[in-house]
Amino acid sequence: FHPLRHADPASRTMKLPFAEISQETSRLTFSGAGWFPVDEVNCSEVPLVEIRVRRKGKKVLLEGMLRFCPVLPCDRCGVAVASPLEEEFEYIFTLDEKQAESYEVEIGDEDCVTVCLKEPVIDLGELFREQVYLAMPAKTLCSEDCRGLCPECGAVLKDERCNCSKGNSDSPFAVLEKLRRKE
Repeated sequence: FHPLRHADPASRTMKLPFAEISQETSRLTFSGAGWFPVDEVNCSEVPLVEIRVRRKGKKVLLEGMLRFCPVLPCDRCGVAVASPLEEEFEYIFTLDEKQAESYEVEIGDEDCVTVCLKEPVIDLGELFREQVYLAMPAKTLCSEDCRGLCPECGAVLKDERCNCSKGNSDSPFAVLEKLRRKE
C-alpha cells in the first residue's frame, strides 16, 4: 500500500485509507517533508517518523516513533539549544463508537488512544503534527545550573561576569549578600 500516493503537499495531509491497510504489520518511514510544522518548530536535523500499522477487523492498530531535534531558546538565558527528542505513540482507529468505548475500558492504558473516525481514512499528517506538539518540552534549559540574564544589564551570566547588582543596597536581600561575603 502507498499512503504517500494520497499526500497533498499544499494542505500537508497524508491520507491512509483502511482498505489499503493489510492484516499483516506494515512498517513505514516518513521524513519531515510535508507534515512537519517547519513554520513553527525549527529543527537541526530532518524529522523522522517510523510507524507499524495493521488492520484487525474494523480497527486499525498504529504504533510509531517520532524523532526530531528542535532548536529552542533556553527559558532562563535565551541561548539556542538543540534538544533531541524521541517519542513513542500508539493509536487504535475504529469506525464503531460503541466498540471504541468498550475497547478503551478494556485496555486502560493511558499511552494508548482510541479514535473513532467518521470515515475509514487516517490523516497521518495531522497525527504526526499532533505528536510533534505533544513531544515538545514544557521547559528548556541550556544547562541545569544556568543562571539566566542579569536583570539590569542583560548579560548572559553563564558566559559573562557583571557587577551591576553587586552594589545595589536597595534590595531587601542586600543584607543577606553581606552576610554571605563575611563567611
